Amino acid sequence: MTDSPSPRALILLLRSPEWTPYHTVLRLADALLDQGCRVTLFLMDDAVLGLVAPHGKSRDSAPIAPLLARGAEVAVCQSTAEIRGLGSDDLPPGARFETQVQLGHLAGSVDLFLPFVN
Repeated sequence: MTDSPSPRALILLLRSPEWTPYHTVLRLADALLDQGCRVTLFLMDDAVLGLVAPHGKSRDSAPIAPLLARGAEVAVCQSTAEIRGLGSDDLPPGARFETQVQLGHLAGSVDLFLPFVN
């Protein structure tokens, strides 16, 4: 008997961490990891601010940090991050810049695509 590959889920976030459902979406990603899914978060627009720690705190207190620590992949829209002052040196280990074209490729290759854009 062969093991089937883990299901892959892609979550697209566009709103900032102040958006009420933001942390609920992060809990959903955490639950998917608990179920053995390979999770990729794609952060665009103000959602990239989830990579930033609250003022005066360490980088690992950023909202996205626990998911990175658990093995989630985090792709960050480079053009919308740079406009908000986030460069490659500001990305935590495990996060990477991608393009919106790459988002389209990712969306076509996963088992589950969950866009949270409103």
